Amino acid sequence: MRAMRQAHLRDVDLNLLHALHALLAERHVTRAAKRCFLSQPAMSRALDRLRQMFGDLLLVRSGRAYERTGRGERVLRELESLMPRLEAMVRGEEFDPARSPERFRVAITDHAAMVLMPPLMERIRTAAANVHVDASAWNDRVYEEVAAGRIDTALSAEAPPPALETEVLYEEDFVCLVGRAQQSRTRRFTLKEYLDLPHAIVETWGGQQTPVDRPLAERGLRRRAVLRLPFFVPTIFMVARSDLVLTVPRRLGKIAAATADVRLVEPPHEIKGFSYFMAWHPRLTPEADHAWFRDQLRTAARSIRTK
Repeated sequence: MRAMRQAHLRDVDLNLLHALHALLAERHVTRAAKRCFLSQPAMSRALDRLRQMFGDLLLVRSGRAYERTGRGERVLRELESLMPRLEAMVRGEEFDPARSPERFRVAITDHAAMVLMPPLMERIRTAAANVHVDASAWNDRVYEEVAAGRIDTALSAEAPPPALETEVLYEEDFVCLVGRAQQSRTRRFTLKEYLDLPHAIVETWGGQQTPVDRPLAERGLRRRAVLRLPFFVPTIFMVARSDLVLTVPRRLGKIAAATADVRLVEPPHEIKGFSYFMAWHPRLTPEADHAWFRDQLRTAARSIRTK
């Protein structure tokens, strides 16, 4: 691949931007062609032109698919934030929730998907039936994805980095779930009881300590974990049929007690609550569509705070 010549925007065919975005996002020529309503040969020709334009392969073959080159990764990060703004500029319209087909990309933790998403989607389906919400599972790279423009809004109990805009949606504390095989009939565990019992632990934190384990670790203590899973829902139903203890956010615990054969037990006083955050990149702060979406999240959070 020859080195890229000195390029100017006036020399760039802007029609290729959609093809470039699709190719880098899909990493597959046929899927990118379908996304852009082009034939596969036309998309292949577009890839050839883009490689010449950038002086870089952008995509390299890996088995039956492609992998992005380093340059391709950087270009995709820029396009993820650039393309929505270009489309909004070309449309030249004020944001109208009732008519907008906007797509909001959200990263959310497992428990909040059960607690916060129902009232959020109830509001959105009523006020903005054409709006799409793409929710992805939380992972330890989410805040990097927000900074890169691949995620619009992140929802988590993990405090966001200073570079992102942050707002506390609600405060939460914990409750324990126990199933039919757990013989303890106490209403609140002492710290000793809690540490002696076998625990199921849900880890959504990418190897980091959970908000339950941090205060224990500060005291040099740890739970007796016999099961670790990444999701709350299957763990709840598994605990219902075992002697394990599962510590969950209280609002999720109330849902679980109403739907699964589990009962609630208060945790030791040493187990404290936590704040649940909404985070976004500052570039989205003035955008009317994203401001509207954040307001829907605030309203949904207020609705669960009153329950």
